[in-house]
Amino acid sequence: MTLYYAVLFIIPLIMWIGIAKLFLHLNFSWGEVAIQLAVTSIVIFGIFAVGSHSQTSDHMFVNGVVTKLEPVKKSCKSGWSDYTDDFCTEYRTRSVPDGQTCTTTNGKRSCSTNYKTQYNYIYYWEQKYFVRTTIQSYQVPRVDAQGTQTPPRFSEIEIGDPVTMQVSYTNYIRGASSSLFNEQLPADELPPLAYPSVRDMYKANRVIVSGVAFDGNLHKEWNDQIAVLNSSISKTGANVILVLTGDDRKFPEKLAQAWEAHNINDVVVTMGINGDDVSWVDVRSWSSNSIVEISIRDGILNLGTLDNVAINDIIQESVMNGFELQSMENFEYLADDIPPPTWAYILAIITLLIITPIITYVFNKYEVI
Repeated sequence: MTLYYAVLFIIPLIMWIGIAKLFLHLNFSWGEVAIQLAVTSIVIFGIFAVGSHSQTSDHMFVNGVVTKLEPVKKSCKSGWSDYTDDFCTEYRTRSVPDGQTCTTTNGKRSCSTNYKTQYNYIYYWEQKYFVRTTIQSYQVPRVDAQGTQTPPRFSEIEIGDPVTMQVSYTNYIRGASSSLFNEQLPADELPPLAYPSVRDMYKANRVIVSGVAFDGNLHKEWNDQIAVLNSSISKTGANVILVLTGDDRKFPEKLAQAWEAHNINDVVVTMGINGDDVSWVDVRSWSSNSIVEISIRDGILNLGTLDNVAINDIIQESVMNGFELQSMENFEYLADDIPPPTWAYILAIITLLIITPIITYVFNKYEVI
């Protein structure tokens, strides 16, 4: 698709060069024609390639658990050194002479002194605090420069705690999301709910409340429980997001549009609630087996009440038994439905209407090759 749009803009470029050369009789060689065509084509193709990437670039949650808490203590270099250490960070610096640079102008020789930076570490040793997990390692910031004091944030972590991170990937579903809905709603009709993001190194709020009063303590407790649930189902690749709303049944469709059809591994469970009662349930995922959505929906509806422990059990069992993560390759066909962003068109037009004539003028005025 990138090539298609690039060619659409390259065709008028070829026409302009042909008119300038054959009918306006501008003075530039066929070699200069080739240069202009090649350079402009590369620029236009690059614009649409970057535009395509911006439409499909996305981040999805990957979940895991803490496996090890590791304080690491290492010695630092002593004395002045020309290089920094790859572990220690606290040092003083100084500039010292490092040879001369000499030049000769009009027979007169002049020299200037060169300087280099040297480093002297303040402490004989430093200590850092690492959290090892099944997905990646994290470093907890120190509370003192040397690392002699254990950070409170490090002390509160336990083996088995849930962790999450967001990894980048190509999401054709996001790029083509506007073509996946029967009715594309204007932006002002979509719920102003941001998609969850990582906070505090490896945490995320994945219990979202919209348009309804909800107990703050239960909200926090449930969010912690969903973090544990997501780590428990990590081998399936799924990521559960729970949305509680007082809105009507049209809300999930609006939310799906606001989140650009969400990520390929998400299981978005939206519940319409009235007090402690669950009025309706909508479950959306890209699982190749839709039984996971039906199982969660029917299980919560049969439960009928806002029992967070029971709902978590329903979701976990359904995901473990029915969720099947699809490969994004299965959605690569959607690339044909992804139009370039508006700014890509604007830059391509600027290239054709401004940059190309300037290059033509330069080649006409000056003999480049």
